[in-house]
Amino acid sequence: MKKKFTMTVAALLLSAALPAAPNALAQTASKDAPASQAPAARKQPQPKTQAEYDAFKTAAALQDPGQLEAAASDFAQRFTSSELRAYLFQMAMGAYQNAGNTGKALEMARAVVRYDPENAVALATAGQILAERTHDDDLDRDDRLQEASADAKSALLYSASIPMPANMTPEQFAAAMAQLRGTAHEVQGTVFFKRADYFNAIKEYNAAVAEEKEHTDAVVYLRLAVANDKTNDLSGAQANVDKALGTSETNSEVHQLAAQEKDRLRKLATVAQTAPATEKK
Repeated sequence: MKKKFTMTVAALLLSAALPAAPNALAQTASKDAPASQAPAARKQPQPKTQAEYDAFKTAAALQDPGQLEAAASDFAQRFTSSELRAYLFQMAMGAYQNAGNTGKALEMARAVVRYDPENAVALATAGQILAERTHDDDLDRDDRLQEASADAKSALLYSASIPMPANMTPEQFAAAMAQLRGTAHEVQGTVFFKRADYFNAIKEYNAAVAEEKEHTDAVVYLRLAVANDKTNDLSGAQANVDKALGTSETNSEVHQLAAQEKDRLRKLATVAQTAPATEKK
């Protein structure tokens, strides 16, 4: 069962917050939001020189993930104090995700965090890839799950300081932040789920649903149903498995697994209903 990290947050925030050229900084400085409006907001990274900005634009124009990664690495070596290094690695992260290369996407997410430890989008991405791609027979299973959990906690913490880009509406920004927080809660839920800590998994998955609302992925509902099942909450399991069926494509793996879980729950309910009558006999 595979949960795909959505690119909406990363793409929307990154495209809306690309840095301005150095000569534009003085013109926009007076337009900064008052401190009282967003006291915890981080300052957007900016280029220090025109040469740095030109090199950034050239690298950022690349589409191929491998070329973008190479350009990001070259840029980081040339401009060792640049605030824009994380931007290029985040672009490479997104390009690898779009190409379905989650291994390289994880590598790029870690590179982003190396240059920008408070990058909530990269932290959530790394956490979700780690949580989803960790299996019981992995020798480093515990380390991977621990890293995923730490990434998710940091993503939640630092998401509060992301400034709203000038060309995003408050509604767009609120939706992006809700998705980001929801993703972080999903990661925590999956870590608990894979540790068989089903009560805490339910708590985190419900927190994800509260953030994502109608955008909640069917996988979350299915895992909620299984966790409810494991904790003997039959009615909760039935409600969530129905949501998993209703939000998944008919021929998808998630839909098939949800159908199997629904059949299991139906049989459990039948046994529960007939048990008292059998005991009386």
